[in-house]
Amino acid sequence: MGQHDLSATWHPSNETVRRHYPNAPIKEAVIDIQVEAGPDATMESLDQIGGLVKVSYPHRDKLVQGQISVGASEVSTTQQTVGCSFRAEDGIQIVQCRLNGFAFSRLAPYQTWEDMRVEAERLWNIYVNVVHPPTVTRVAVRCINQLDLPLPFGDFREYIRTVPDISPDLPQGLSGYFMQVQIPQDDIQGMLILNETMVPPPNPGVVSVVLDIDVFKGNLMLSLASSDKMVWEALEILHVKRNQVFEDCITDRTRELFN
Repeated sequence: MGQHDLSATWHPSNETVRRHYPNAPIKEAVIDIQVEAGPDATMESLDQIGGLVKVSYPHRDKLVQGQISVGASEVSTTQQTVGCSFRAEDGIQIVQCRLNGFAFSRLAPYQTWEDMRVEAERLWNIYVNVVHPPTVTRVAVRCINQLDLPLPFGDFREYIRTVPDISPDLPQGLSGYFMQVQIPQDDIQGMLILNETMVPPPNPGVVSVVLDIDVFKGNLMLSLASSDKMVWEALEILHVKRNQVFEDCITDRTRELFN
């Protein structure tokens, strides 16, 4: 498959499509598209986008990127403005417009992928019409879930199928952990980054674990002049793959918590 064939040959079965959970554990869902910056990618053009979305996203913030330089006798830091973020009045939806990309986030309470995609595609079209990026270089779908596991339980594997494997010669109790795995997804020619960590619980009766799933296709050079539709076809595939990863990481006991 060539680098421009984003849709791959993967055809998911019905089992890979995420079930609808009345109490979904999603804290944040993100659609991210990175681009090669063209001549129209300026802070002035990003300010123009702010005016076009102001009715729905009235709150504006700068996106600042820091750099650390180590010299012979000193360490210096510099900051550079790389874009803007625009937030809805209730703070639940956020659009980021960067010189080299676009992202749309939906915070809890999460609704549906279909609703999220419609709004993200509307905003993406505004971004493209103002900034005119020549190519897309990376597409990603990310979902940050918080699993509140009720106490008591004897083993994390009662709820989570992907957990740290501790030597049997060590004590098995965990008061905290952070784990990251990076797993190539050959069936879609993409990559999965899975982050998992314990976080402070909302109440003493549970243990809270963040399950952060990021699936993406990188190293692309997709011309937007002829292939914008393929970007959203690829994001649809990444969405289904993300759902499959989530289901593969949890047990039926966990699923009962979301119903």
